[in-house]
This record gives sequence, structure tokens and C-alpha cells, in this order.
Amino acid sequence: MAKIILSGGAGYIGTKLTEHLLENTDHTIVIVDRLDFKLDENFKKNTYSNNRVSFHKEDIRNLDFMNSIIESNDYVVNLAALVGEPLCKIKPEEAVDVNFEAAKNLAILCKEKNIKKFIQLSTCSNYGQAKEMVDEDGELFPTSLYAETKVNLEKFLIKNIPNATILRCATAYGLSVGRMRFDLLVSDFIKEAWLEKQINVFMPEVHRPIVHVSDISTAISLCIDHHGDLSRVYNVGSSNQNYTKREIAEKVSSRLNVPLNIVEKEDKRDYIVNFDRIKNELNFSTKFLAEDGIEEMVNILEEGTFDLNQSNV
Repeated sequence: MAKIILSGGAGYIGTKLTEHLLENTDHTIVIVDRLDFKLDENFKKNTYSNNRVSFHKEDIRNLDFMNSIIESNDYVVNLAALVGEPLCKIKPEEAVDVNFEAAKNLAILCKEKNIKKFIQLSTCSNYGQAKEMVDEDGELFPTSLYAETKVNLEKFLIKNIPNATILRCATAYGLSVGRMRFDLLVSDFIKEAWLEKQINVFMPEVHRPIVHVSDISTAISLCIDHHGDLSRVYNVGSSNQNYTKREIAEKVSSRLNVPLNIVEKEDKRDYIVNFDRIKNELNFSTKFLAEDGIEEMVNILEEGTFDLNQSNV
């Protein structure tokens, strides 16, 4: 049994990861999150009351607090960030401060504490533009402030933190009842189809690899439980889910029976990603397809119990 500290652990990925760890491991979980966004009350009541879970409403920039809870045998998974281009545009200084400076300082503290592993969530958006399939050694071409903060953090970790594992995740999709995000590509299409009875797609032929939030949780868990050194970068996803935006929109359109509209707007990102390394080295494989994520989201919307405004940026 290990102690897992999830900084930023009350977000979209963190809430699903908490469920995954409770269901599939005997680890204890310490969640640190400043709660910028509302948690689902039932999730909060049922999950945070578990005796294996402790929650602290704190900011990772409070290093004195982080120092007080981190011990040498711990595993730290850093999910804390201002996530996505829109939010980083609104708060550019805070984006750099949290996504780069605070994460860097947390990693240094973990190194000083000699923890077991430091796992940093990053993004395949770092590739920016890759017309040919790109792997972890390929060129990074960030096209947003969000991606720039992640690229800069990656460079620091690779150079300075020996036990850091970096997970470049494809665009996440799927249901996370604790804290949903409807600003991500698949869920954004679903919300638009549900509310507006149509889907607007700009630059439909650009590629965007996607991965279910449950599969991301599995990848993180594999890294925690892996014996041996994992000081490297892994793309998290599957090569058969390198979709175009049109293909994703068509899947949502088909399920909800709404039309697609092509609109004029720029999309700087267009990348196709290879995910062989994590498959070959950690025996990771995705279990969910886009259709699975769409179906679970539509089902909960049809039940009428989910608040679409609960968790928007």
C-alpha cells in the first residue's frame, strides 16, 4: 500500500483517477486542490468520506503546506494546472505561475524529499503541428500559452528531476461525474448537439488524437505500480484514435441525430501521434473507444440528472 498525493486532484482527470485508485488498488490518496470549480455533491459525499481519502483545500504554490504532507515514500501525481488555451488566455500570468513555476518548485521539493516517483501530466498539444505521425522524440511545436507552459516544464523536469515521468495525454473525453469538462473536443460537441441541436465544426480535417479519461487513469496507475525507473516521456492514447475533428463530430452527430455545420475559424493544432512506447514498455492499452464515451455522456444527459453548467471553464 502506497500513499499517493494528487495535486490538482479534484479536477476532471483527478476525480476519475481517485475513483480508479479506490476501486483497483489499496493505496491511500491525499488530494490537494484549491477547488476553482464545483465538485459534484454526490461524488464529494461518497468519495471524500472514504477512510483512504483525505482532502486539503490548498494551492500547490503553498510550498510550506506541500512540504508538511510529502514524505520520502510517497508518489506525487501533479495534475494542478490552468488547463487549456481559453483559460490560459484569460489568466496568462497565473497560467505561467501555476503551470510552470509552481510545478517546477513542487518537483524540486519532491526531489529534496527523495520521493518514490513524480508523475507529471502533460499534453499531446505540445506537438502542435505534426502532419506525419510523431513519437515522444519528435519535435515539439506549441501553438498556445498552455502548451508553452507544458513544454517548458517538461524540459526542466527532463534535465533536473531524475525520477520524473511525463505523460503527454491525448485530448481527454468520457464521463467523470466528480467534475466534468465541456470545453474539451468530444464533450463540447456533445453539449452543443444536446443544447443547440447542431454541431459547428471549424477546420474539420485537422487531426486530434483522443483518449478516454478512464484510460488516462489506468496509465497513471501503471506508472505508480511499475517497479523500476520510468524517467522518460510517454504519449498516452492509442494510435487508432487519431481522428479528424470531422470524424469525431460525425460520431456525435450520428448518435444524437443532429446536423453538422462547417464554420470559419482558425485551428492552429493538427497532429497525429504514435503511442507505441507506453504500449511496449508498460503493456498499456486503451479499453474505450470514442463511441463508448459518447454513449455514456448521452445516457447521463438523457437521465436528466446532470447539470451541464456544473463545470464549464
